[in-house]
Amino acid sequence: MHGGFQDPLIELQQPQLGIEFNDVLVKSIDETITELLSRAVVDALYLHLQTIYSVSRDELPHRLDILSTALEKIFGPSSQTITKAIAKKFYLKLGLEFTANPNRTLLEYVEEAKVKLQNSSK
Repeated sequence: MHGGFQDPLIELQQPQLGIEFNDVLVKSIDETITELLSRAVVDALYLHLQTIYSVSRDELPHRLDILSTALEKIFGPSSQTITKAIAKKFYLKLGLEFTANPNRTLLEYVEEAKVKLQNSSK
């Protein structure tokens, strides 16, 4: 882990899409939770993250550990399903092939996506 410090590593440009990696990630989180649960749940989750953890929506790409902790506390074992769905949508938006791994965290999926993007641009 990165000791809770904000991690600048997720600042890649995704040239094919013309959008920032972080924006794609946050949109994937928003859309997935909205589709699985509802917009009200997304709004409540963001309020919870801001109130309890002092993490805003825009900080999520740098604080995926906090998001994962909050999802686990709120949804228990179902948080793994939510995490996998977020990662799957994220990979789809980036044009990457998604392979589910039940033991992988959202941060690990995101790290893997960065490596795949860097390797594909070489």
